[in-house]
Amino acid sequence: MAATVSDIDGSRSATVGKAVIFVVWFALASTLCWSEVVWRDEVRALSFALQGENLLGMLRQVRGDGHPALWHILLRAGYSIGGSPIILKILALTIATISSYLLVFRLELPLPMMLLALFGNFSIFEYAAMSRNYGISMLFVFLIAVSWEKGKSNGILLGLLFALLANTNVHSVILIGGFFACWFFELVQQRQGSTSTDRRAFAASVAIATVGVILCILTVYPTFNDAAAIDLDGQNLVSLALGDIVAPGSNFMAFYPAFVLDLMRAHPTLYGIFVSLMSVLLYGSLLGLANRLPAMIASGLVLLGLCLLFTFVYPGGYRHQALWLVFTIAITALTSSSPLRTSGVAGNDAASRIARIGQLCFLILLSLQVISGFEKIYQTVITDTPLSRSKDFGAFMQSRPDLRDAIVIADPDYLVEPLPYYISNRTYLMREQRFGNTVRFTRNARLSLSLADILQTASHLRQSEGVPVVILLSQRLDQVAAPTSVLESYVWELSFTPENIFAFQDATSLLKRFGPTAGSDETFDAYLLK
Repeated sequence: MAATVSDIDGSRSATVGKAVIFVVWFALASTLCWSEVVWRDEVRALSFALQGENLLGMLRQVRGDGHPALWHILLRAGYSIGGSPIILKILALTIATISSYLLVFRLELPLPMMLLALFGNFSIFEYAAMSRNYGISMLFVFLIAVSWEKGKSNGILLGLLFALLANTNVHSVILIGGFFACWFFELVQQRQGSTSTDRRAFAASVAIATVGVILCILTVYPTFNDAAAIDLDGQNLVSLALGDIVAPGSNFMAFYPAFVLDLMRAHPTLYGIFVSLMSVLLYGSLLGLANRLPAMIASGLVLLGLCLLFTFVYPGGYRHQALWLVFTIAITALTSSSPLRTSGVAGNDAASRIARIGQLCFLILLSLQVISGFEKIYQTVITDTPLSRSKDFGAFMQSRPDLRDAIVIADPDYLVEPLPYYISNRTYLMREQRFGNTVRFTRNARLSLSLADILQTASHLRQSEGVPVVILLSQRLDQVAAPTSVLESYVWELSFTPENIFAFQDATSLLKRFGPTAGSDETFDAYLLK
């Protein structure tokens, strides 16, 4: 009886401890969410979600932008209820809160791993404060982990979760492949223990997930953002692929805290050393799953798949790279909860020691994310340097009644994308020569512009629309001393001459110079056409 009472008390204490930890996370994530200034990629999704007279019309607009439609559907539904762009933050924080609840209370993880994962950059900022479609991936990955054993009974539940995961972002399709690899090798490992029912459940799940993947592909391709694709002309594809295998760390450098990245920028000779260290940590982390070979293979395949995607299709940012951490956390939970956890090499003492070393590597990786997370807390809450100056510009425009109907144009064009969150002014995209607030990164546009072209466009708009025109320029004109041209975005070019600068400054008045940003290029000088 005493032992039973002790067990109950211990369970209650553990639950209370987890609840306290969860509340601390929620306080941090909420503070970051409401303190963060939205930037263009966050508002871009909302702008797409609100296009079209109905859901079908919205889906037509979204097709080709490079993202599946699930996030847009959620945003449109939320906006229809509240009617405010603040739905971006509410939805992102709600999804992150559910994900973190699963991480703390439902996933069977070692306490150090749970704590480091909970307070890592991806959990408290990138997938919580940053209102984008990647946080939904973490939610579905954790739901799959929680439902794994029950879901394998008929395959339908897991198949539906896989189909939804496929429509969060393209990168998550690779995660689905990893889950199926784990499931397949479990069946192979069981051999005589598996039944025809098990195999039918696997096939049913594959069939349902395939439908989800096809919907993702049909929504994403063909893309109109053709300028964003990696140019592989003249590249040795075999060498690139081998490079991903030998040094996967080169594709996951965002796992390092900002101060390490700054050190590498200051001393480029250190880059190779840190790539090697990251590669060791990545491959070492795979060894942490040595107690369950199917899980180790699955995590390795996801790692390789993301590397190839980052090399051949689209470069990976932190939001993409962190999906591997989320997948490995989930697959580790499966290792802890599955009855197969002692199968394979788990009983081998040498393999167990290797697994402990691998788990240490993964804990080091997660520790780096915690450091990055506290960097975000310092940057967002303590310093006065925001991610974007769009909020400051919105406040300035609202303080000027004479600019209430002004049209805003910008170079680069994408500087106007975050503005709808703060102001209702119309925006015009110079390179595509149309009104709008979602840029198409296409080569079928004005790839080269001069300052004279910008002035001409502004004059034409004022004459045709009869309203003031505000011009945002990311380039500081007083810092241009000679004829020059600068590359912007993927393939855009902006050229300057002293004569054009003089003519531009003579035809405009400087409204306000906005200060530096932390982590983005969304700062600018604002001019008003006289």
